[in-house]
Amino acid sequence: MIATGLYAITNCGVPRHYAVDVKPGYVGLAVFVPATEGTNAGMAGVMLWADLRAHLETPPDFGNAAGFVDTTHDEVFVPDLPGTAHGGIYKGRSYIFAAGMNGLDELVDFSLLDLAVGIAAQPLPWRNRFAQTAREKIDTSFRHRARERLSNAMVVFMPIAAPFDRTRIELLCEGDPILLNGTTLAGRIPDADIPKDGIWFKQFYFHAVADGPAGEVLCVPAGGRAEVPIRLHWNKDGAPCAHAMTLKLESDAGYLPSRRLHTDETGWGSFAVEALGLTAGERITVKINTEHYTAIGKITLEVV
Repeated sequence: MIATGLYAITNCGVPRHYAVDVKPGYVGLAVFVPATEGTNAGMAGVMLWADLRAHLETPPDFGNAAGFVDTTHDEVFVPDLPGTAHGGIYKGRSYIFAAGMNGLDELVDFSLLDLAVGIAAQPLPWRNRFAQTAREKIDTSFRHRARERLSNAMVVFMPIAAPFDRTRIELLCEGDPILLNGTTLAGRIPDADIPKDGIWFKQFYFHAVADGPAGEVLCVPAGGRAEVPIRLHWNKDGAPCAHAMTLKLESDAGYLPSRRLHTDETGWGSFAVEALGLTAGERITVKINTEHYTAIGKITLEVV
């Protein structure tokens, strides 16, 4: 299992401040740029925090919950913005709605959702990063952000599809965000404590391995068939991941009678593989994939 809740990744060196709203059915992020001393107004004027807060504590309603960015009141100067020395300029807000107009495969098991910030600190619509990067198999967050020209603000780790208040959410910030509608912080992690290898996310997900003795060589008779049991395990500590889900299979040789693998509620499943047209000494490698992420497991069988 992974620790869930909202975590502030502090001292990130980003010149932004945030307000966050997390509920079972949605996640909302409002973006501010701290003002410099002497700022008197923004391009859209001035609004006191009490007035803007009332607006921010009501999720935007565009009639479709499709993830449009709400720019109402953006560019107002908030002189008494909490957590800032000289107030801040409001840049808009972006939401993920669980029951919105979402793609069939956007909010599924083994997802990673980004709420990012673009040019001029404007919040962007949310995206499923694994769906975006599946074709090129981009595994590091830095490469993804570089090619999209964006700065990450909030990440929702969703190894198992669940209400948002039961997922792990990380906010990349300088100090604590403003918490809306009773949202709470589960913890703080200094940015300096996070490795800069771009794969921090992997510890929050799981992998698939053959379910058998360690080091066991899996075999399939030439021209014959074998049944391969697998089990899901969490990446961080290797503990069993008890979850029923459907995975996709692909092989570099042989034949797979079914290209779908269904695990039960304990995280156990099995698939059949046939060594049609193969001879002793050859190998079959089967990749186990999720909807958007390839090779959460690789199983190799010796043809005998």
